[in-house]
Order: sequence, then structure tokens, then C-alpha cells
Amino acid sequence: MEANVPPERPKNLCQVADYLLSPQSGLKKRDGVFNESRVTYFRGKGAVNSLLKPEFRQTAVGKELGELTRESAAELLGSMIPHQFFLKVERPSDPEMPKNMLQLVQYQSFTEDSVFVWRYEGSQLRTHLMAGALLVIVLAGVMFPLWPMALRLGVWYLSVGVLALLGLFFAMAIVRLILFMITYVVLKPGIWIFPNLFEDVGFVDSFIPLWGWHEPEEPKEVKKAGKKHIAGEETQHEVHTEVVSDEVAEKVTKRRPMVEDAVDED
Repeated sequence: MEANVPPERPKNLCQVADYLLSPQSGLKKRDGVFNESRVTYFRGKGAVNSLLKPEFRQTAVGKELGELTRESAAELLGSMIPHQFFLKVERPSDPEMPKNMLQLVQYQSFTEDSVFVWRYEGSQLRTHLMAGALLVIVLAGVMFPLWPMALRLGVWYLSVGVLALLGLFFAMAIVRLILFMITYVVLKPGIWIFPNLFEDVGFVDSFIPLWGWHEPEEPKEVKKAGKKHIAGEETQHEVHTEVVSDEVAEKVTKRRPMVEDAVDED
């Protein structure tokens, strides 16, 4: 049975859980559904392997615990279950049910071949700070009429500048499209102004070069056909080489005396 309020969690076990939740541990986390809510679960073997890594021994709690074996690491993880850091679950035996549906196991114990769902969310300090910063931003926006005139004027100039830059960008995109359509009809294959404007490059590289010819992409069907044709030629070449090396060479050597005799008779 799952308790509503977990017991008080020891500090050292919280540090172990924080390490397992961090990317430094390398513990693979999978998404599942438990009690009609989305949860994250992991395998016991992966948690043991994470505690045996050198990265864990370099942490404060790792130095305090010292060298761990697989048995001692499993025992440490088992001591975290009563504090509800995670709970042992299992996948449904019914093949018609989704595999990510998790069910609570009545007998809670730690084994490497079992699956466990996280109930510990880690430190909430970062979440609280972000929520506080969002609240301050909202309040500052609501109290905008009470700002000093200099600040309000500065925000107005900043917003106008951002809008002007966005308008200039859209205008440039429209102009380059119109110029391409004209040059595509008059001077094929067409000319683009700032051809790298929408490419996945840096900000400065987006405006280099100033102009360039349109490069039409080769149809995918043609590319696939070309690859198949090249692959077919390579296959035929390999087969032809094998036949020559094994069979035809002997036939050619047998035929040479016959050809020479015919030439002598003439």
C-alpha cells in the first residue's frame, strides 16, 4: 500500500537520489503511466551501475559511503524504498495493455531485475526561484503606469526598435521572393538575395554571400533511382569478376590453341 505522506527522508539518501536524478549518473529514465499520471521509472540494474561509477565516489555522499560493491549498492537502494524515494512496480501481464502502464507491487524490495518508479522530485529550489521571478515580471508589467518616465520612455524606444527590425526582416523576405520570381522567368534558374537567410547557419553567415543562383534540389525519386543503378552496376561488376576469375579463364586458355591453328591454316 502507498502511504500519502512519506516518512522524513535522511539527508544522505536525498543526496544519493539527487545524484541518480542528475545527468551525471547516466541512469536511463523512461516515461510511464502510474495511477493515471505520467511518471518516470528506471531499472534496478541501471541504478546499481550508476552507484558504482567513479563519478559517484567523487560526490560528498560517495566519499562518505566509501567503496561500494554491487551487494552494498543494492542494499543502499533498498533502504531508500521505505522513505518512498521510489516504489517497486511491474508491467502488466496482459499483452493487450500498453507496456508503459505500471502497477504497484505489493511486496516492496530492491532487486536488480525489477522496475522502480520515482516518487522523489529532487530539490524544488530552482522551481521556486523561477516561479518567483515570473511573479515579479508579471507584477512589474501590471505596475507599468507607475514606472518613472525615463524607464517607460526607454521601454517604448526598445519595443519600437524590435518591431522595426521584425518589419525590416519580413520586408526583406518579401523583396527577395519577388526578385526570385522575376529572375526565375527572365534569367533562369533565378537569383536569391542572401541565399543563406533561412539556412541553419550563424547570424553573420545568413547574410553571406549577398546573392547567389538558385540551386534546384534533385528529386528524391531520381536520387534513389541513381543509387539503385550504381548499386546494380557494382553488383554486376562483382559477379562478372568472379566468373572471369573462376571459369572463363580456363575456357580462354583452352580456346587459344584453336584460334592459333585456324590462323596457321589460312
